[in-house]
Amino acid sequence: MRAWTLALGVLFAAALGCGTERGDKGIGDPCGDAHECRHGLCVEGVSGDEAVCTRSCGSSDECPRGWACSGVTGENVLVCSQGAPTPFGIGANE
Repeated sequence: MRAWTLALGVLFAAALGCGTERGDKGIGDPCGDAHECRHGLCVEGVSGDEAVCTRSCGSSDECPRGWACSGVTGENVLVCSQGAPTPFGIGANE
């Protein structure tokens, strides 16, 4: 059931980005809007309190060095977050 919820969340997040221009900011760059980000996600709390660009993920191998696939958005989408993994994640990519 959790896998279906995650899959639906990722599809929802992807649908939100369809048909819109995306910016050129990379993972970890400060942002004010998802349209500024290369991967279409601007999330608070994945690298401190400030909103930064991130990406959805299925494993920490998809995240930059020092980031883990463990942050969860309000839509229950796993995203790359900086630092140690949470119980939802698989482990930091080091």
